[in-house]
Amino acid sequence: MISDLVINISLLMSFTFVWHQLFRKNRLTMSSPFYIKIVDGILAGLLGVILMHYSIGVNNITILDLRHIPVILVAFYGGFLPTIISAVVIITGRFLIDVNFSSYVALYMMLTIAGGAGLIVRYMKGGPWKRWTALLLYSQLIFSAALYIVVEDYSTVLDYALFHIVSTLIGGYLTLYFVDYIRKTSERYYQYKENAQRDALTGLYNVRSFDTHYNRIVKEAIEENETCAICLIDVDHFKQINDTYGHQAGDEVLKQLAELLSRLTRSGDILSRNGGEEFSLLLPKCTVEDAKEIAGRVREAVFKQGFLLPDQGKLQLSVSIGVSAFNPVEEKEESLFQDADEALYKAKQNGRNIVCTSWECSYR
Repeated sequence: MISDLVINISLLMSFTFVWHQLFRKNRLTMSSPFYIKIVDGILAGLLGVILMHYSIGVNNITILDLRHIPVILVAFYGGFLPTIISAVVIITGRFLIDVNFSSYVALYMMLTIAGGAGLIVRYMKGGPWKRWTALLLYSQLIFSAALYIVVEDYSTVLDYALFHIVSTLIGGYLTLYFVDYIRKTSERYYQYKENAQRDALTGLYNVRSFDTHYNRIVKEAIEENETCAICLIDVDHFKQINDTYGHQAGDEVLKQLAELLSRLTRSGDILSRNGGEEFSLLLPKCTVEDAKEIAGRVREAVFKQGFLLPDQGKLQLSVSIGVSAFNPVEEKEESLFQDADEALYKAKQNGRNIVCTSWECSYR
């Protein structure tokens, strides 16, 4: 029986690991989409069926295993829907193994476990381990009651029943610990990955992400023969803000500016903070004329915005913007960023608070 316990727990660990790897970006939660809950319910049911094929045979018609643990696991994370689906899959698998009195008892047992687990998760208060303990004890109680019904002399299988209780507790706690561990590990991984791509102050993409998106957008423009554009945005006289009001005020202004710029961008545009007071706006499938119009709206919106300082005072801000576009049909070599940088320098040299391309400046 010890070997059966090891096999069942090993199957639980292995299956849940592969399961998580397949769906680590769409993990089961109470708010998961409908299709995720259906898929996870089916997978939990399949795991239960597999566990039944490595069960402990009590007599000719009765088997003991850990099929209830996948059911309460999806109840714990996903609620009623995946729980009921997993139970139905397991019931179907049990009837495929054999049709007898025990399989009919198993039908009612799994439905009772599924329904009760859903209610426990919905209404029971307390921490995760407290609720998981309640789920384990409840499902084991139903399983033990079903065993009592199908076995004529319960005393003859008492050792099996006690071993099954121990197996449920050991397997159940190990499963939740393992699942919780790999879910938290994945969360940290994606959090670190996101932080590596984002500017800590503004939450916008950082210069490393800018380089990645820049290369991608230029490559797509060449492959699709589409024009792309860029706006380099620089805050005018930002050093004076830091010197006059302090770096905390400067940081607050940059955060508010980032929020304003985010509201002004189109879907699919890439907004980054390239460093200091310089921002960039990558515009896929955008002509230079459209980019100039977008840059003009940005310049005007910034100039009209009152930026709130930590002392509740307000500050007027202006930006200079360099605009450039790349048309792979007309140009042999791409110099998108360099042209925009030169246009930004031109805007700075011509009085600031303006939008410039390499050939003209606009004060509107």
